[in-house]
Amino acid sequence: MSLKIDTLPNDVLIRVFKELDACDIRRCSLTCRVFHEAIRDSVLLQYRLELAVAGLEDGGTECRLSIAERLAQLRTIEQGWAKLCFRQKTTVDLPQCHTWRLRGGVLAHDYAPEMPSVLSFVQLPSAIRGTPVHIWQIDMEVIMQQFAIDPPQDLVVLVAWPETPDGQWHTFLIHLRAMSTGERHPCATEPVLSCVPTLLDTDYSFNTQIMGDFLAILYRTPGDYLRDQLYVWDWKTGQLLAFLGASPRTADITSFSFLSLRHFITVRCTSEPDGCYQPELLMYDFIAARPEGSMEPRLVRIYQLPCLSQNIATSLFILGSGPPSEPPTFFYPTSCSRLLTVSMHFTYLLQEQHYVLFVHVPSLLEEVNARSNADQLTVPWENWGPLRTRMMPICDYRAGYHVYGTRYVQQEVGLDGDPWGSASGCRLRVLDFNPLALRRALSSQDTSLSPSEDQPELLSITIVQDTQPTIIDEHESAFTQRVSTALPYLDVIGRRTVSDAETMIDLEGVVHLGWDWWGPTNLEFLCI
Repeated sequence: MSLKIDTLPNDVLIRVFKELDACDIRRCSLTCRVFHEAIRDSVLLQYRLELAVAGLEDGGTECRLSIAERLAQLRTIEQGWAKLCFRQKTTVDLPQCHTWRLRGGVLAHDYAPEMPSVLSFVQLPSAIRGTPVHIWQIDMEVIMQQFAIDPPQDLVVLVAWPETPDGQWHTFLIHLRAMSTGERHPCATEPVLSCVPTLLDTDYSFNTQIMGDFLAILYRTPGDYLRDQLYVWDWKTGQLLAFLGASPRTADITSFSFLSLRHFITVRCTSEPDGCYQPELLMYDFIAARPEGSMEPRLVRIYQLPCLSQNIATSLFILGSGPPSEPPTFFYPTSCSRLLTVSMHFTYLLQEQHYVLFVHVPSLLEEVNARSNADQLTVPWENWGPLRTRMMPICDYRAGYHVYGTRYVQQEVGLDGDPWGSASGCRLRVLDFNPLALRRALSSQDTSLSPSEDQPELLSITIVQDTQPTIIDEHESAFTQRVSTALPYLDVIGRRTVSDAETMIDLEGVVHLGWDWWGPTNLEFLCI
């Protein structure tokens, strides 16, 4: 006698389904009523499906909640983002500070110029953990030029440039400390890394990023692109893995961003023979083998952006992306759920123009991994941009602060048309480029797309599909061609107004930094 699989007991079916990934579980649930009910009634399978739709991974053993409790928290978070429904509001007064970083539920800021060696850390309250706000300060005993944090690794990186007895700067030092104590990090073989730039300048800036075991620092000297230099280390071993210096071939290195544990991306803008300008994204592999004695990473792909008019007076490109996978936390974005933003700023015919280009990081990496395109170094804009990106007229000078996973937060223009937030304030706006979340919204038959009386924070929800491209006319922009982009997204706008605030995003909510003339004055955290 033959045995049909749909006649097996539920516990046996669930054991089989546990071996499948989320996509296959979803397909099985659509196969028949027996499979659907077995999957519907399994808390573990529902949890895995919800994680997949949210683009998140489970924190594993670090999470002390039961599977049912995690599922409930995850659904609350996702519904909160979909409706901009906040569970609690926390306000913290801040001293005058010049630099701040948000990552892993922690906001770190300096005390410059009064106490340039002190860092303050604000652990944001967590509804998932049930923990209140926690604040601590540490005197690092070094004069910091810049810093970066990685809370899941308890890591703070301090960039210092000590003055030598002759009054000059020759070497900058990178201190690897524990966030919790300020002492040397226990995983760092060399607690202090050093580097001597090949060209020095008294006018400089740093851009520091951490991804897993890798630390990258961009040393920039505005006004002379040949002095820009990018270094990549394995911070645990202290080994310098790659060095990229600006040159006529690479142009200036204004910005960079990690894409994966072996790739980073930069942006350049070169002059064409007809006088126009060609901006490009350059992807490098800093792990791949290279000629002996060379520290330059391998250039693996060039993605062209729309060409710019010869009437451009100035241009600035800033790359940003959300944090990489960050275990151990309760939930964290998967490697396939990261968004890259390219913030563009032009002076064209005496007018300022600002745009942000959105693209999924995996779509860039897939091009590199495709063997059929192995010999194609340069990818023209027409071959990748129109369907895989979305370009929107947004002014964003702090790319990276506004991205978490596939979500991007911004301040919508106030009622009086002032983008900087005046008396009428700015609306909170969240763009979600998660295709699974978008598919769920579409399948809801629009029942959730109209704000109701029980959604006081929500102003509007709009689904923007690939059949509704954003069009930028070449006659009214700095581009030499009509730019059409169609990456789908979910557009959620709240009723809450925020004046004079820097807005940032984390897993559990939105952070506003209130401003006065001298800088940030307070922190407001809205917990989803």
